[in-house]
Amino acid sequence: MFKSGYVLDTPEKIAAAIHNQTPVDVWHLGEIVDYGGKLLSQSDAAVKFQDGSYYLKENHEFRIR
Repeated sequence: MFKSGYVLDTPEKIAAAIHNQTPVDVWHLGEIVDYGGKLLSQSDAAVKFQDGSYYLKENHEFRIR
């Protein structure tokens, strides 16, 4: 559905990545900080990865691996 490097910048795009089990990387200030993996869920403030890690939406960018 998404191409590599595509930015998930809306709740709808994040929801699609969750539904499709698409691997996602986490970026901060233009640098990759985690190779994240598949998303499990999201709230208004954060996303949760299947490994249990959380990242705040306001501080991070999420991109398709």
